[in-house]
Parts: sequence; structure tokens; C-alpha cells
Amino acid sequence: MTAVSRLIPPYHPPGQPEPQDILDVMQQELRRSLDGLIVPGSPRPYFMLYALRRVHALRLRAAHGALLRSREATHAHIYTDVRVGSHKFDNVIDGGLGERSEDRESSDWVEAPDDLDPKALQIALWKLTQLKFDEALEDYYDHKKATLSEYLRDEVSAMTRERPIVHKEPLHHDDFPRAAWERVLVDLSRRFLQHPEIYDPCISLSAERIHRWLVTSEGTNVITEDVFIQIGIEGWVLTEDGVYVEGSRQMYLRAIEEVPDRATLERALDEVIVELALLREAESPGAYIGPALLSGQAASTLFHEALGHRLEGERLIARGESKTFARKRGERILPAGLNVLDDPTMTHCGDEPLWGSYRVDDEGIPASRTMLVEDGILRSFLQSRTPVPGGDQSNGHGRHDGIERPMARMGNFVVEGAPGQGESWDALKARLIELARAQGRRHGVIIRRILAGETSTADYDFQVFKGTLAEVHLVDATTGASKRIRDVELIGTPLAALQRIVAFGRDQETDQGFCYAESGSIPVSGVAPPILLSELELQQSSTTGYHDPLLPPPFADDGSRGRKGGLRSRGKRRKAV
Repeated sequence: MTAVSRLIPPYHPPGQPEPQDILDVMQQELRRSLDGLIVPGSPRPYFMLYALRRVHALRLRAAHGALLRSREATHAHIYTDVRVGSHKFDNVIDGGLGERSEDRESSDWVEAPDDLDPKALQIALWKLTQLKFDEALEDYYDHKKATLSEYLRDEVSAMTRERPIVHKEPLHHDDFPRAAWERVLVDLSRRFLQHPEIYDPCISLSAERIHRWLVTSEGTNVITEDVFIQIGIEGWVLTEDGVYVEGSRQMYLRAIEEVPDRATLERALDEVIVELALLREAESPGAYIGPALLSGQAASTLFHEALGHRLEGERLIARGESKTFARKRGERILPAGLNVLDDPTMTHCGDEPLWGSYRVDDEGIPASRTMLVEDGILRSFLQSRTPVPGGDQSNGHGRHDGIERPMARMGNFVVEGAPGQGESWDALKARLIELARAQGRRHGVIIRRILAGETSTADYDFQVFKGTLAEVHLVDATTGASKRIRDVELIGTPLAALQRIVAFGRDQETDQGFCYAESGSIPVSGVAPPILLSELELQQSSTTGYHDPLLPPPFADDGSRGRKGGLRSRGKRRKAV
């Protein structure tokens, strides 16, 4: 029986195929492939999925009163999943974590016609399916071989059985207000002409409208639309000891009408300019260990890296994974009073739109609120259609970038205190100072913002996570006075860090951006309260010093000259979370 989540009348934009016609073409080719892909003596396909994404993207970037980049384009690509064998055993091993699309011939055939011409789309699906079927057969026999040569102790069934759904949303083709956005960005970027001490400044806006079609051999039919808009303001300053430090603000939006007005953007620009001036004068303390108070935004990144990735279902069964929490279901992993859940059905946290929200995942399963940790006790895991021990149904978290194989990923990863629990920020700060004194330390630290984070979950590597810090304050344990510091990054091991949480706050803050993992880059959100840790380690983040340029920027050349030396590259820039 088919579950219907939402039906709408067909929508037909002028000059383009109707959305339903595109879905019909995909269903037609899927049925033809399912019936016709037969190799005598080899397993037949038992499940197939076709997905199509059409992305309309705009990229704007301005600095010093000039438009450095203005590009708008539309492109489309397809994804095909061919499973041969049965729900019990098929061609996918380790939940697909070891697959890399760029290593396969099929990766050269994922483009779809930009105009979505039905005949051209069917040909593209036909070509990609042939290659995917050949690869699936090869993988099936490799999987068979692995069962003979290895003891796959954590292997479970190949694929969950799910009810098909029909979910269709209206698709829009309105133009982005490109000219208006360009004017605002160019005008605001003139402010940087007054600040020659700021290097590589910019104000940028990226907008994407993603139309997605998805069909499966089980009868699932999905049409969705999502809009993602990111506004960034950033710049760099060079400190007296030769370190480039960054100041930035980011805004994450889900609709054109949510883009803030000029006055709001100007206030954000002012904040970045002020922050860069503070960073230019801030000290670098080097390494630190001691108590730490993290804001909700910073705490969200810590939970994302230390906990979230280790609750992704495929990591419980794949060879080469450390399986940190695989055998801890029912055990305490966080302090009492803390809950952790992932809820892609949330669209906002307060007034702030969430990037991690969606209605149907990339395997055609409805998104659902999933309780992961209840009152500090581990209850469940994020699941795609790959079964895990104790879990034979997806909870709607199979996600990918449209190219790599979907796997269980975070959407809106939420940490919250039980009702009536949690302390005020002032109370947490007082406890931070008390902890520092009790430990005989001169300082505690407050981490207000984190730029990005990363972690490793593989068993051959150290089980650590790291955070690139944007705003850190050193708090004097005697006087309570605080000062801004720079050039440090957070490091830790997941189990140790989580066990050092001694208190948490009441209010929640968000952290948003892109998350990178085996199934590609996907938009995510994190929501968390402030947390207090009895101990956290910071390490110095840069060791190389740089000189000023020999000449000042042309717009600020008054005949003076800076320090002697050559201008060199700062090296690797940070990546988004």
C-alpha cells in the first residue's frame, strides 16, 4: 500500500516540461531497466532508485566598491542506485562507506540535460544505469569474496524494507533579485576602502534553488524544492607577531524574502570591522588546558564533531570504523538532564531558519524526529536504509550530495536540557571561575564562536576532533576580568570531552553550514545550549610569521612603506563546516 504524504496539482512552467512528465520519464526508464538488466548466472536487480537534481545557482562577491564575481547558472545531474541480490545480501559492503564516485567510470555520466528534455533525460538515465549495473555485479562478487576471506562480525542485512510514498511540492522559477543584491553588496563593500589594514575583505551572497525528482522500483514518487542562501562578510588582519587572523559573520537563510535589509547587513559589516581591530591587538597565549565555557553555537560544533558523526548508522557496521558508540546503547554517555535528537522536520529555531530541514530524505523516506540520547542515555542512531544492529528501519536520515551513495547523516542536530533544567549564562560563568580556582589555575576560557570543525572516526587514526575558533576570551580566575585572545584551536577526544560536561545552560543557539563526509557535502544545522566543561585543551593554531607587504594598497598609498620583507601566502584557508 502506498502512503501519500502530500499531493498537489501539476505545475507547468512556460517552456519547460511539466514536473510530472519528468517523473513519468524516470519511472518508464526505471521499469525498462528493472525488467531488462539480465545476465544469465548473475543476480538481477531487486531495487532501483533514480534521482534528478536541477540547481539554479547565483554567486555574488564584492570588495572595495567593485563586483568581483557575478555568476548565475543552471545545471542538472542524475543519480542511480542499482542493488543486485536481495534485501538480505547485495552488492553494497560496509554501508557503502568505501565507495568513491570519482574512482568509477559511472562518475563521468551523471550530467543531465539542463533543459530537462525528456528524450535526452531518458538517454542519460539509460547510459548511467548500464554502467551502474556493471559496477553492482562486480561489487556483488567482491562482497561474496569478502565473506569467504574475512569475518564480517558487524555485518547485517543489506537493505531495509520500507513503505513507498508519494510526495510532490510545487516548483518555482522566479528570478533571484540579482541586480538589487549586486547594488547593495557593491555599495557596502566601499566601506573597506576606509580600512587598508584589512586584507582580502569581501561581502558575498550565494543562492541556490534545488528542484529534485526521485523514483524507486517500490513505487516512491517525490518532487521537492529547496532554497539555500548564504551571506558572508569576512576579512583578515596581520598582527604584530606576523599572524593573519580572520574576522567574519555568516547568515544562513531558506527563502528570498528572508534576506535582511541593507541596514542589517551594514551592522554585520560594522561588527566584522570592530572584531578585526580587536583581533589585531589581541594576545596569543599558546597552549591552554583548564575549564571552559562554550556558548550554544560553539557547543553545537563540539557535539557535532564529538558525538554526531559517531551516531551515523553506517559507522556501526563498516570495517575500518572505530564504532565508538556501537555497543553503548542503553548506557550513559552524557550527564543526566541532557537530550540529543535530530529533527529535520524543524524549519526554524525561534526566528532563525534552519539549513538542515527537509521533508523527504535522499532515499525517499519521510524525515522524522529521532531521539538519540535521552536523559544522558544512548537510545538510538541515525539511520538510512542500511540496517544496524537493533534497527531494521530507516528513520529518514539517508542523505547525499546527489553524486555519492547516501548514508545516515545529521539534519537538525539538537541538544537540549530537560524542562526546568539548565543554568543562566552568569551562573555558568561564575562556576567557570570557581572551577579554575579549585584546580589551582590562573584562568578559564570562554569560547563564543567556532568557525569550523573536523573529526576522524576511522580505527586506524587517533580518535580526536578539532575546532577552529573565531572568538575566545581568557578569564582571570582572581578578578573575573576577561580579554580577547587569538591564534588557538580546540582539540579533544570524544569520550573524554563528553564526560567533562559539568553543567549546561537554558537558552539555545544555532550553528549552520555545510558538513563534509563520505556521502558528500550537505547543509546541516546544530542547536545547543551553552555547556561548561571541567577541562578542555587548546593548542596554538599557527607557527609561521609573515611580513607586511612592501607597498600599501593602491587606494591608501601615502608614500609610506611598511616593514621590509616579502608578501607571502597565508596558506590553507578554512573550509565550511
